[in-house]
Amino acid sequence: MPATVMNSGWASLTPAELRVARLVADGLTNRAAAGVLNVSPHTVDSHLRHIFGKLQITGRVALARHVLIHEGGMGKGA
Repeated sequence: MPATVMNSGWASLTPAELRVARLVADGLTNRAAAGVLNVSPHTVDSHLRHIFGKLQITGRVALARHVLIHEGGMGKGA
């Protein structure tokens, strides 16, 4: 049976995207999340654009709702 590639939905997020999602759900800015993850703010922005596309959302509030729904609480950071 061929492997199925998931392109959308919570289960399609990579580990790096999940780390960014949790930090943003906790209220961190892109710059602050970048500092925690030791990456550039541009990298955080890129992850967020991918996350928003995969989840078909347009903002941080909707992302925080997804974290609440899928992880049973606000993000726990990195």
